[in-house]
Amino acid sequence: MTQLHKNILAAVILVHATVLSSVATLSWSQDKYPSRPIEMVVAFPPGGFADVTGRIFAEEMSKVLNTPIAPINKGGATGSLAATSMLSAPKDGYSILVNTLGGMVLAPVTLKDIKYDTNRDFYPVAFITSAPDGLTVRAESPYKNLNDLITAAKKNPNKLSYATAGTGVGGHFNSLILSEVTGIKIKHVPYKGGGEYIPALLGGHLDFVIGTAIATLPQESAGKLRTLALMGGNKMKGLPAVPTTADLGIKGNYLDSWAGAFVTAGTPKSVIDTLTAAAEKVIKSKEFATRIEKTGGIFQYIAPAEFRKMIERDKNTALEIAKNEGLAQGAK
Repeated sequence: MTQLHKNILAAVILVHATVLSSVATLSWSQDKYPSRPIEMVVAFPPGGFADVTGRIFAEEMSKVLNTPIAPINKGGATGSLAATSMLSAPKDGYSILVNTLGGMVLAPVTLKDIKYDTNRDFYPVAFITSAPDGLTVRAESPYKNLNDLITAAKKNPNKLSYATAGTGVGGHFNSLILSEVTGIKIKHVPYKGGGEYIPALLGGHLDFVIGTAIATLPQESAGKLRTLALMGGNKMKGLPAVPTTADLGIKGNYLDSWAGAFVTAGTPKSVIDTLTAAAEKVIKSKEFATRIEKTGGIFQYIAPAEFRKMIERDKNTALEIAKNEGLAQGAK
């Protein structure tokens, strides 16, 4: 074999090896997603609205994707701690954020130095559920209805104490709206989530709580708590006898709580397509609807584009209220 032939043969072998390497790399990079377990970061402590509904969503998604999904609670700063941590996570779809109106809309409005804008830095994979906030007392509370509580609050300004899942969350906004339209003055005690303020209410450390009725429903069903009213105009199947503030003639532009699942912007489109398709299948399933209804949540499928519009609308509403109440420290 001449040197020329040897050189040609070597070049052919090199090209062949390069092609095989490229094909192997391409095959590896295009491994079907998901090929390993997914972490679902829940932005609030165990026991609250985001945790209860997020775990149901994780379980049903794991069935569709045939992959384990492990919920991990990372509460703090009204849901913004978990959202901020997601910004530095790999954009590969193996970290999914479950957060709420509080973390994705209200925190950027009310908290300083929030580094994210929801519609810029995240993509909504799924609108999991929504639920009205409820005003809830202990079963043995002397306040038998909302008018009783309002009357007592007017007679004793700043004496009645109540909890929400944190300063600037939906429950806090709704309490401010209630205070404005009724003229009452009440003492706010912020907690990190329903998993923390419910034991405090049961222990007699608070007069009432304002937060998603999903979180208090189990204790209500057990006869330990009573919801006096739902904030806004939406009824709950799990609390059919509980009136809304609209029923009681107490007006106000109240905010409904919602929970959603997000990935960071920059996640590959193929991964997002897989997740959104799986989420749509889950949310439209009878099993998911049944499980969400049992928690007291409202189930409905909302496409990602519509969810983004809802987020922007909620943000504008929250910003207006926050400016009026002196809470606007974030987004302008």
